Amino acid sequence: MKTRFRRHATVPPHTRDPFAQDMFKWSADFDVPSIAFVMQALEQYARHVAAMEPEALDTPMVSGHAWHGCAVEVRDKLARRLGRNEVSLPVTSPTQRR
Repeated sequence: MKTRFRRHATVPPHTRDPFAQDMFKWSADFDVPSIAFVMQALEQYARHVAAMEPEALDTPMVSGHAWHGCAVEVRDKLARRLGRNEVSLPVTSPTQRR
């Protein structure tokens, strides 16, 4: 069963777009694309979360298994894209285990 999230009615769908688009542009102060910084931070955080036990990640907002699974997926996608050899075996989701 997939959980669908509803966007809050008072938040227009375009409000995040300018921020996200700005993150993919070249840095105003340095001769590097900002996205390189964002991708490196994402890779480091995904590795950190993927190394943790899912139960340690439980919060009232999100299941630790879901957060861990997302981290593994992001880590593996980045590893494939960047030519790293860290891709793990497929993980079954909590809904697939039932």
